[in-house]
Amino acid sequence: RDYCAAAGGAGAASVASLAGLSLLDMEFSLPALMRQTAQSAFLLVGGLACIQGERSAKAQFMDSFHGVVQDYFGFAMLPLGRAAAYALAALYCAGARATAIVEESIFFRLAWYLCCLAAFAGSAASVCLWHQSRQQRGSVGVEDGMSADAYQCSYEAQAEA
Repeated sequence: RDYCAAAGGAGAASVASLAGLSLLDMEFSLPALMRQTAQSAFLLVGGLACIQGERSAKAQFMDSFHGVVQDYFGFAMLPLGRAAAYALAALYCAGARATAIVEESIFFRLAWYLCCLAAFAGSAASVCLWHQSRQQRGSVGVEDGMSADAYQCSYEAQAEA
C-alpha cells in the first residue's frame, strides 16, 4: 500500500514536471506558442490538483487549497479519478512528443518519456489503491456509490452553510 501511494505521488509530480518540460520546449510562432502554453497550463493545474488529492488521502487535516480542489477538481479526490488523469496526461504527452518534428537532445526526450512512464505507473498504482479500498469495504458487487454519495452529501452540507 505504501508503494502504491509513493507511485501515485510520483505520477502526480511527473504530470507537473511535464508541464515544466513543455514550457522549456516552446516554439516561437503564435499558434505553437498558444498551444504549448495551454498544454503547460492544463498539465500544471491537473498535476497540482492530483498532488493535492494524493496528499488528502493520507492527511489528518486539510488546508484551504483542498476546498478549491474538492469543489472544482473532484476527480482528484478519488483514486480512480487520479488514475484516469495520469493515464490521459501520459498518453497525450507520449503522442505529442512522438509527432514532434523538432529535433531535441536525447536528454530532453529521455526526461519526457520517463515522466510519461512515471505517470503510467502512477495510474496503475491509483487503480491498485482503488481496488484495495474497494476490497476492504467488502462491497464487491457495489460500485463506488457509497463514496460518491458521501462526497455529494459533503458538498451539499457545504453549500447550505
